Amino acid sequence: MEKLPRFPDEKLLAESLKSPHALEQYERLALGYQIKKLRKKLGLKQSALAKKLKTSQSAIARMEAGKQNCSLGLLVKIGFLLGKRLHIRFL
Repeated sequence: MEKLPRFPDEKLLAESLKSPHALEQYERLALGYQIKKLRKKLGLKQSALAKKLKTSQSAIARMEAGKQNCSLGLLVKIGFLLGKRLHIRFL
């Protein structure tokens, strides 16, 4: 999985995310990173989460790598299974 870039301050991050494509890629990676972090915290393997979601382990791997789009319904299910609620904000 790609690592999220580290930024020493918010101005640098904001400047780097002005491109819509860059912002979309960052958000995908950030979401996948959160899913992976929560899954590991619960001690779940990708295959176990996949089974609960009725999908494949490779689909979970793609989600965590930011290489697969997730429907809102799927994100709600993932959040529920990982003990979290989904919050969406428009900024």
